[in-house]
Amino acid sequence: MDKLEISLSNWILNHRIALVIFSLILVGVLASGGKNLFFENDYRVYFGDDNPELIAFEELETTYTKNDNVLFVIAPRSEQVFSQENLAIIEEMTEAAWQIPYSIRVDSISNYQHTKAEFDDLAVGDLIVDGRNLSDAEVQYARDVATGDPILNNLLIADDARVT
Repeated sequence: MDKLEISLSNWILNHRIALVIFSLILVGVLASGGKNLFFENDYRVYFGDDNPELIAFEELETTYTKNDNVLFVIAPRSEQVFSQENLAIIEEMTEAAWQIPYSIRVDSISNYQHTKAEFDDLAVGDLIVDGRNLSDAEVQYARDVATGDPILNNLLIADDARVT
């Protein structure tokens, strides 16, 4: 080792308490800027206010609507969505979700518009109506439809019907 390394090592050892205190103060000062760090998930920050594509997109949103989503996941302790009690809860949550301010669409397995043939007619209606009072056969039918329909399966209901 040369003299510079030895003298630096000795200086560090002789002033170790002051260096620890200085390091803690430095970390505290640097960390205080962390309160200004944030994640911006709005893609508009990448475009200038006069960007023609952004202006056209904002006009489209003004004319129609913004596409912001909220997802509620229901995972019953019984690990089976298709029980009378759980279906009633899903119906209640679906109805309550319509009351969320600015909601324009609420999708769930309960209000899924299911089409079935009745003789020569087609009947369209909610998949689950009055879930608390469904028979076992009606609950099984709703399960078969939900898990067998590619629009619902793995989108609004897990393929094993444990989560919706």
